[in-house]
Amino acid sequence: MSSPSRPPGRERPRGRSHAVRRALRVVVLSIVAVVVLEGLASVGLLTGDIAAIRRPPVANFRQSAYDSLVGWVSFPNLAIRDDFGPGLALTTNADGLRIHRPVARALAPGERRIMCSGASFTFGSGVADGDTFCARLEQELPGVRTLNVAQLGYGVDQSFLWYRRDGARWPSQVHLFIVNGSDLDRTASKDLTGYAKPVLAVDHDTLVARNVPVPRWTGWSRWDQAKGLVPDLRIAQVVANRVDLSETAQYRRVDAKVWPMMDVLLRDLARLDRERHAAPVLVYLPGEPEFAPGPRDERRRHIARSAAAAGIPVVDLTADLRAVAPDSLDWMYITPNALPVRGSGGHFTPTGHRWVAQRLAEHLRALPSTAAALALPPAAAPAAIASR
Repeated sequence: MSSPSRPPGRERPRGRSHAVRRALRVVVLSIVAVVVLEGLASVGLLTGDIAAIRRPPVANFRQSAYDSLVGWVSFPNLAIRDDFGPGLALTTNADGLRIHRPVARALAPGERRIMCSGASFTFGSGVADGDTFCARLEQELPGVRTLNVAQLGYGVDQSFLWYRRDGARWPSQVHLFIVNGSDLDRTASKDLTGYAKPVLAVDHDTLVARNVPVPRWTGWSRWDQAKGLVPDLRIAQVVANRVDLSETAQYRRVDAKVWPMMDVLLRDLARLDRERHAAPVLVYLPGEPEFAPGPRDERRRHIARSAAAAGIPVVDLTADLRAVAPDSLDWMYITPNALPVRGSGGHFTPTGHRWVAQRLAEHLRALPSTAAALALPPAAAPAAIASR
């Protein structure tokens, strides 16, 4: 028996359906091809960027030696004539401290000394030995000696650990514990561009140093630099659109790790300074971006509250900076339009260091604890100036 014949026109819908499916396949394959090509192009560009990475003209920490507790310290007895650029010398003494003149551990009768702890802003990245604000304080406060114990690239945790271990070797009447936003950010990390560092944590209300002994640095690596290229990947940008990566959110994530430890650190710092008969001052140094109000303001207020709870006076130069004429900022910070200095963008110029020394000296005269410790004549609270 023959099969029943199909009504005329039944084949036509099948043909249209087949054509639609074919068209959809073409569209899907085209989209996949574009996605693959986009991915290959992104990988190709990333590979090219990685290949283009070169060792910095001034290698990070080339003047630093490994230290099992704090990660690194400056080599002793350095005398690099043009370290940051022509005529910008770097000199250290037998203890690896940056100096602008010979330093004796013991003080002469009647002599007063200020110790400056901190990182690259205090160390004086980009300026000569005698141009750091710590050195210039001697000109602003006649009869007072200064000692710069800062180290390049330190986090607040490293500055504290160094001072706890080594600070007692140099009797000082005033201890300036100097921080900025970058120092706080580094405190939450266990390395800096491949250089391992300690991480402080709190265990039963006691500071504990972790990642110690600090692993040794194995050498400059292109891959450490390549990490900074990850945000350029399309997939990273897709993820970024799904995650809050604003400055405020980033600071909040860092601060969640840092603040519980900072409260204990500042309490222990105050105790150490009392034992060493030094008047402590927490100094906050603003960077150029902080000329305008922004998300770092809440961090400054938080650290001021922590310091006050520990009994440490705070000198925050942000308000002083915001009183400066805007067109003066390029003279105060190393920028592409300012001095041709290698590896020190964003740090203070000699003019900036001079301004910090002047403002800091006025604040130290106005603080009863530091004025008494340094035998300074009493002074009124410093007034904001338009430019300096």
